[in-house]
Amino acid sequence: MNKKILATACLLASVSAPANEIDNLVTTSSTIASKLDLGIQYVGAATVMNATNVGIAPLGVQTDAHISSAEAEAYNSALQGMASFTAYTASQFLNDQGQIEIGLMNDAIDTFAEITVDLATVVQVSDMAVEAQQTQDVEQQENLQDFVSSNEQMLTISAEDIQVYNESLDDVASHAANAAAYIAVASDEAASAWLQEGADTAGVRFTDAADNLSFAHQSSAVLLDFTAENSSGYAFAVFMNGTDQFGIDIMASRTEVLFNGADSDFYLNGPTQNKCFFSGTDCNEDIAR
Repeated sequence: MNKKILATACLLASVSAPANEIDNLVTTSSTIASKLDLGIQYVGAATVMNATNVGIAPLGVQTDAHISSAEAEAYNSALQGMASFTAYTASQFLNDQGQIEIGLMNDAIDTFAEITVDLATVVQVSDMAVEAQQTQDVEQQENLQDFVSSNEQMLTISAEDIQVYNESLDDVASHAANAAAYIAVASDEAASAWLQEGADTAGVRFTDAADNLSFAHQSSAVLLDFTAENSSGYAFAVFMNGTDQFGIDIMASRTEVLFNGADSDFYLNGPTQNKCFFSGTDCNEDIAR
């Protein structure tokens, strides 16, 4: 959770208004501020000027500090633009949250990879046991026995190992689903605009909305719940299975997941598929890609 808070803070620190809104306000306000400075300077001069000190100012010199109606209108227009301006949109927010989830997923993958290396000896034992069983070779059976007896402590799986393995696997699945869902909604103009309208109605800024966002896997929906910030209650759901007005459908079947996983570098270079993982021999250069 600390990583998520830190990542969110870093992202929000970089959020800025579009250049045209800021530029307009800078230009128009700076023009009038300069005129005010000049006007104050002229009036200040009048308070100290007399017959013995400088004297009379040139005719009309004060008009340099006049503020024109056009300048005032330009400034007021820039103010209106800034007042209605959205600094951090739903689309930006969802995309940023998706990137945060990708970072958390990568952390979980690192943990999973580390514990998998520790547990990979099970694969080695399994390969040796299957071969000894299938061949009925006494020598191989004895080699297996020697290997197990000599390395029993290293080969034994602890309850802690299993907990780390299972939790990291669940974390990878959760963060991967969150990332895909958030980025899918961020990429859909109609869905993100609808959520933006909802946040505006609820009076919630997306810089403060991280705790309102979730992906409910069982219902296949990205949820934004603003009820805590608004007594009227505003909650929104965008479904990832194509069943609502936005038609976003990115839910995959178990078969599709396993098909893609079977073709991934992570799987092909892992201990169950790559003999090089243990021995460094029988290496297929194509597998490493």
